Amino acid sequence: MKYLKINRLLLLLLTIALGACAKIVAPVGGPKDVTPPKVVKEVPANGSNHFSGNTIKISFDEFVTLDNTFENVLISPPFATQPTYTLSGKTLTIKIADTLQPNQTYNFGFANCIKDFTEGNPIIFYNYAFSTGEAVDSFMLKGRVVDAQTEQSVKDCFVFAYEQNIDSLPLTTRPKYITKTQNDGRFFIKNIKEGQYKIFALKDINNNLIFDLPNEEIAFTDELLSSVKMPVEKKDTLSDSTSVTKDSIQIPKQDTINQDVEKEMTLYLFTEEDTTQSFVKIQNKEVGKYEFIYKSKIKSHRAEILYPTPDSVGYFEIVGKDTLTWFMKQPVTDSVVLVMIVNDTVRDTLRLEPYKKLGAKTTNRRGKTEGKNTLSVSYQNAGELFSPITLTFPYPIRPTESAIPVTIIATKKYSGNDTSFVSLTIPDTLVRSIVIHKKFEAKTLYQLLIRDSVFMGYNGHTNDTVRINFTTKSEKDYGLLRMRYHLQDKKYPFIIQLLNANNQVVRTDVIAVSTTLTYTNLIPGNYKIKVIEDRNGNGEWDTGNYRQKRAPEKIYFFKKPISIRGYWELEEEWTIGE
Repeated sequence: MKYLKINRLLLLLLTIALGACAKIVAPVGGPKDVTPPKVVKEVPANGSNHFSGNTIKISFDEFVTLDNTFENVLISPPFATQPTYTLSGKTLTIKIADTLQPNQTYNFGFANCIKDFTEGNPIIFYNYAFSTGEAVDSFMLKGRVVDAQTEQSVKDCFVFAYEQNIDSLPLTTRPKYITKTQNDGRFFIKNIKEGQYKIFALKDINNNLIFDLPNEEIAFTDELLSSVKMPVEKKDTLSDSTSVTKDSIQIPKQDTINQDVEKEMTLYLFTEEDTTQSFVKIQNKEVGKYEFIYKSKIKSHRAEILYPTPDSVGYFEIVGKDTLTWFMKQPVTDSVVLVMIVNDTVRDTLRLEPYKKLGAKTTNRRGKTEGKNTLSVSYQNAGELFSPITLTFPYPIRPTESAIPVTIIATKKYSGNDTSFVSLTIPDTLVRSIVIHKKFEAKTLYQLLIRDSVFMGYNGHTNDTVRINFTTKSEKDYGLLRMRYHLQDKKYPFIIQLLNANNQVVRTDVIAVSTTLTYTNLIPGNYKIKVIEDRNGNGEWDTGNYRQKRAPEKIYFFKKPISIRGYWELEEEWTIGE
């Protein structure tokens, strides 16, 4: 019995010892923790002056983790050598390796990287500042970064501030002050000296704090940004960043910082156009179709056939921005040698080999036969009263000697079926779409029937039977929008685009003076209006270039929601640029 009691005592002591060295785990049961950690002590105090050491200790009210300090800890001015960050219990220790400059304020900004251990709740932004001189600088810069094409807020974007107004600085020199944009695109560079600063935003791909890659997104302005006095916060506990000790610097609350938004500078982020064009590769996935893929945007193109004689030439069309597709009128059985000239600068001699089949017909995992020579037919606008049905083919189709009949069966509620016919003619040119010209009655069920093998592509493929079933709408199913546009600046033409809910362009207009546009027969739904300030008059949006000091062309969006309802007229008015 005594032996049993000793064993129980040993077991109890062992359990206590194991519990003392066990890993930290989330508590079981109870409400989920959604509160970020709070700072309970800072040594030296946040906002200290005459700082001469190399160690900072920050203690929290719970165990924390650090997430990617290299990218998420922003130090102004930046150090040449990154500090080391060590967690011990609930305390973060920062060891500074660089020599500190005299009479300089240093600012550590922790962006979403301090999180509680159990649930990963982040401190949105924690700011720690100290000065090697008499006092911590008490001015700040603020603004907003948006996408130049969409005007959407850009988060997690670097924003740099330079004391000198020298254009080459972002290309060669790390910034004096640095921060990152928040989720709403706004930025705040705090604890700086009073003055005017050159501002530059960058999506820094290689994290070297310099604009040196052609695909890095940038934003700039010729206007210098003036610093403003940091507002003093009431001495209460901060809910979104820290719980500040009594001798700490007073950090403005988020809602205080966001006041006077209209006075903030807005930076428009864009990617420069890559003007270095080069040929990448040729793709030949089906007979008679070749895709020429280039490095960047194709603006112009022409081909010179060297061999054989150009009897087999089809036509070219640009797909996307960097791909040129060649549909051949007569698929070749021998090699074709041609010279392709793109953008009047890139000249390549290319050899095209005849299409090679992958083998016999096989059945894929979905049970469909691969390799079948079928010309697919797609269609648009079935059921619409004011837009004709359009048939589209993946490959140009051959003209026929006679018209192609289309059977149209209308099912009416009281009089039964009514059958009629229309004829389609295919011109002796390379076309990939045909319009069915037929006036349909409203609120009627229709079936369009086109028999098989009446369409033949130049690649030899023919169509299966086409059946299109639809019910037409009535005039009451469409709405109208009347928009009065007022132009403040009449130096340039303005491109007006009406977009549907999927951001597809429904209609495009160009205006140079104030005018009223009426959009009729709109399908009910939500719409947007996008306006491009076409400074060079080329009919499209153009990006910017930092070295040429050219900002991207300005884009405006009508801020009010546009909701179109059937049998309803909507009138709006917009002063563009207001």
